Amino acid sequence: MSPQQCELEFRATGGGMTQNDRLEAIFREHPGEWLPMPDLARGIRAYAVHSRVADLRRRGMQIESRCVRQPGTRQRHSFYLWAP
Repeated sequence: MSPQQCELEFRATGGGMTQNDRLEAIFREHPGEWLPMPDLARGIRAYAVHSRVADLRRRGMQIESRCVRQPGTRQRHSFYLWAP
């Protein structure tokens, strides 16, 4: 079953909003704002933010990303921006 078929079946069975739908809603509520990945993960209730962003890009949304390294550490923090 293709991802599109899975999504249609999910909706048809009353599954509510998909992760993609929730992520799109978050971006539309915060246009032009850099949003940290952990906040997006909490919003969509999944850690597959990078994959869901890729899905939204395929839908035609222009989403930018940036990765910021914490000074003096190996930690990196990801942020995403939707600019309509």
